[in-house]
Formats: sequence, C-alpha cells, structure tokens
Amino acid sequence: MQIAPLLLYYGTTNLLYGMANLFSGTINEISNHGMKIFLPGKKDFIAETDIRFLSPENGGVHVIARALGFKENLTEFGDWKLREFLDSVAEINDDYIKCYNVACGKIVMLDVFNTPDGKVEKVYYTSENADLVHNILDHVHNFTKSYLAITSAKDSRNGTKYFILRHKINGNDISEISYSGQPYLRAAHDKNGKMITIPTILNMYISLYALASLCRYYPERWSPFVLKDTTGEKLLIEKFLYYARRMIPNIVLNRILGRDIYYVSNKYQATDTIKLVGEHQVQDIVRREFRLQADKEQFIRRNLR
Repeated sequence: MQIAPLLLYYGTTNLLYGMANLFSGTINEISNHGMKIFLPGKKDFIAETDIRFLSPENGGVHVIARALGFKENLTEFGDWKLREFLDSVAEINDDYIKCYNVACGKIVMLDVFNTPDGKVEKVYYTSENADLVHNILDHVHNFTKSYLAITSAKDSRNGTKYFILRHKINGNDISEISYSGQPYLRAAHDKNGKMITIPTILNMYISLYALASLCRYYPERWSPFVLKDTTGEKLLIEKFLYYARRMIPNIVLNRILGRDIYYVSNKYQATDTIKLVGEHQVQDIVRREFRLQADKEQFIRRNLR
C-alpha cells in the first residue's frame, strides 16, 4: 500500500501510451503528466487532494484521452478534487457513499426487468435521497433523448421505493456496464459552468496519478494514512486499487479488439418476469384453444338451424 499507487500509475501509463501509439500508428510526443496535485490545508480525507490539468497539447493525460476518443480540453474546467473522480467509479459507489457519509454519489445502478411490455429499469431510492437521485438522472447526458418521463412506484411487499425508467422507441441505450455486468447511469460534473462526463478509464487513470503523487512526493501525508487511518478511507482506496488493477487492462483489451470481454464469473443478469412455457404446456394451450374454437363453431351452427 505504501507504493502500490505509484507502481500502478506507471504501469497504466505505459499500457495506455502503447495503446495510443497503436491507434495513431505513430509515436506520440508527451512532455509531462498533464496534471499536477496540490495539498489543501489539514483535511481528514486523502480524497480532498486538488488536481489541476496542464499542457492540453502534449500532456500525457490529454494525449491518452484523445486516443480514447475524448476530445475535451480538461484545462478549461478548473481544479478538481480527487473525490470527484472516485465518485464516478461505479464499482466503489457503495463504499464511496459510506466512507464520505453522503446521501448518494454520481452513480445510479440500474436493476433491469424484462416484462411482457418490454424492458424496464428500476433505480432505488429512499425518502432521504429521492430528490438527489432524481437530480442525478436529470444530469445524465442525453437522458431525455433516451427515456420517457420518470415515474415512481413502491414494492407492496417490502415498501422499497424506486423510479421506473422506460426507453423511448427510438432512444439509444446510454447506460454503462460495471465490471460485474450490471448497467448504471452516471451524472455529468458541473465544472466552470460546463457539464462534463469523463470515461471510466480516465477517472481511474487520473485518480491513480493523484495517489501516486501523494505516496511519492508527500510521504509525510501518505505514510500516516496507510499506517493508522481511522476514517475508513484506506479501505475505499484499497478497493479502488484492486479494481484499477483488474479493469484497466481489460478496458484497453476491449478497446483494441473492438468488443467486450469479461473476466468475471458472477455476472449480473436481468430479472425475467415473462412467463416461459415448455413444450407440453404449449400443446395444452393449443388443445384448449382448439376446443374453444370448436365449441364456438358448434354453437353458431345450432343457432343457424
């Protein structure tokens, strides 16, 4: 844990730089990391570290972002907090909410149900965070183009409350897929009066840079955090590092191959509420329908006499 972020950051940098060169067919020139961290005054959480973006032309993060198809100039959005990037990683969403004691983050997980009327997506909420969850959905890029108006419902069995999301007929699927295979929606960040949604792999890469800089250049802040953290944040960072190590090579592989490959056994599955019938049940249904039609025809013939 003392040096893991540093090793992961440089390993990720080499991997992403190789990918960028492969996509462009040339050796990309990089002058620096393209970002820098600043430590605010005494804070309880490592995630309060400030991140500032630099060198939009040849800074490493910008070169890699362009290779991934992300064209935004990150220097135009002002300074960020490390926690803003951690907030946009679906795999640690629950831990993020618990660690920083917030009602909800930027992520809403979708529970998918296949019904006779089509696919329905549920987003669960509580009385305390209903408005916040609704606000997250309002700030998902292209949400209104993809979904009909949001409705709400309540499970009569256990009282669970949820929003119901139904796709428009021609609406695109704008959900993202977590490492477990569960779909989710992610709200954009409002920075300098502009909305921005950063891809997951860049959120992870930028977070790794901040953590790597902390353990390399600020050991007086990092070492006590590793050895005697009492906030629970260390567990969150450890979980983030685990997923970064697993997911970043997987995402790069998917980008290079142009298709998704999953290295996980317990994959999320949509709940199917459509009743499936077997061969014998189908035969019974046909026989009943045939008898019903025969009875109708016999009744008509009797009345015609």
